[in-house]
Amino acid sequence: MSVYRAYSTSQLSQECHQKTKDLNAQANDTNKLNFNSKYATAKSTQRLVVAKRMLKIYWRSPTYNVGRTMVSAIVALLFGSVYASQRVPENESDMNSRITSVYITFIFLGVNAFNTVIGVYEVERNMFYRHKASLMYSKGAIALATTIVEIPFILYSTMVFVVCFYFLVGFSSVAWRFFLYYLFFAMSMASWTFLGQMCMSLLKDSTTSQGFGGLLIAMTALFSGVLIRPQHISGFWTFAYWLFSGHYVLEGLLMSQYYQDDTPILPSLGTPFYDYVYAQPECQAQLAEPDPQLCYGTAEEFIYVSFGGLFTWDHVPYNFLYLLGLFVLTKFVTWYALDRFNYLAK
Repeated sequence: MSVYRAYSTSQLSQECHQKTKDLNAQANDTNKLNFNSKYATAKSTQRLVVAKRMLKIYWRSPTYNVGRTMVSAIVALLFGSVYASQRVPENESDMNSRITSVYITFIFLGVNAFNTVIGVYEVERNMFYRHKASLMYSKGAIALATTIVEIPFILYSTMVFVVCFYFLVGFSSVAWRFFLYYLFFAMSMASWTFLGQMCMSLLKDSTTSQGFGGLLIAMTALFSGVLIRPQHISGFWTFAYWLFSGHYVLEGLLMSQYYQDDTPILPSLGTPFYDYVYAQPECQAQLAEPDPQLCYGTAEEFIYVSFGGLFTWDHVPYNFLYLLGLFVLTKFVTWYALDRFNYLAK
């Protein structure tokens, strides 16, 4: 005979059922159980316990964390090794090549951060729905925990990328330039990670989130200022240039290296940079000499002309504030979605 059958026919089972019926029959307002708060523990305890649990989960998830770190290193070495034999740009082609590499790397790793966090966050979101139904902890605790736990891994994987890529390309060895580049790249990685969490909180499943994320990625990549220079974006699509995060990241990265950079750059015939350099009084005077020499501009001037005067050092603080605001927005929407939606509800 099974344990279930033995217990269900026992005297103990009958007494238990009878006691339950008696207690239910005696239920009234005087003996009703009441709690001082909605949850069994204080909000501070909830945050601490959930954060510890998330840290342990991430520490035990090598596929996610080691994987993105390895991708960062591989991408850095692949793109950085191209410049190992020529660390100082000499002409427009060299400058365009570096701009494109900076653009591709932050877009590629941003896409990777978005797509990889979705699967991890979906598991935790679905677990939260069950815990929410049991009143174990609030939405604020899980929203804060999933933010805090990502930060050290984002900073670490970004450092791996920047150290490998930055010095291979031959960027400045000045400390503030290195850390400013690192700051904007880390903020780019964080923004895509938090956008992935936001989409997963708002939408039903990872397939839908990746579909919506594809639209965000495409718009960001198209209107970052590389495929279409900002001075050529006009009319209706101007909003995309200012709305999506791409150009804010790119401008911060480029300004960290080329602000006040007087590296001589040889202009190519027929380009806007050529017209700019040869229109300078110094170049006009040089051309009037019996034995004229080639005219050179600087790396800083090339960035200014190439982006139509719209990428400047004065914009860097605003770029930082935009990205900071994006973090706040994504976390607020995540918090709201966790409160409003439950895709496991029948």
